[in-house]
Amino acid sequence: MEPERQAEKPPENQQATPRQPKQSAPVQQEKTVYLGGPSQVINYNTFIVCAILFVIVLSAPAIYKTFLAAQYSEFKMYYMLASKILFFVPIIWAFSVWIKVKMHKYTITTERLTEEVGVLSKNTDVLELYRVKDITFNEPFALRMFSCGNIILDTSDKSTPLVVLHAIKSPKAVIDILRQNVEIMRTKKGVREID
Repeated sequence: MEPERQAEKPPENQQATPRQPKQSAPVQQEKTVYLGGPSQVINYNTFIVCAILFVIVLSAPAIYKTFLAAQYSEFKMYYMLASKILFFVPIIWAFSVWIKVKMHKYTITTERLTEEVGVLSKNTDVLELYRVKDITFNEPFALRMFSCGNIILDTSDKSTPLVVLHAIKSPKAVIDILRQNVEIMRTKKGVREID
């Protein structure tokens, strides 16, 4: 029989060192894989109307001089004042719709989709990619002419069950990025679809 071994105790002046936990695989950092926003193509109707209004306002003095000056000479001052004021309307209107679309951002990372909307006040909506159930691609004719399309995400998120990425340039490449990262996150989180 072997003599019983006594557990070795560290000397009283020496502290016992705690065991270091085993290190798991390195955690991958979240990376941005797409950063973009809607195309200005969605404003083409507004831009065309603003251009027409701008041309009409610029030609207002000539129209007045040619057709209206003889009959309405007492209204000349009011007519010219109105045309000067209306000169800025199409410019402000076009700028407002342009900046609204310019400040609308979509960011896709390896883990989530973030949508930022707003010019002065911002609203940010975050969707975890593992919540995406289905991706649909919508390509209206007006957007297809400019190689743009809408990406529609059907999600299990209660606050945003349907997320639409409007007028995305090169939408098929963005769909591939989304699909790849959605699958990775669903596998990582162990999410399975049950019908």
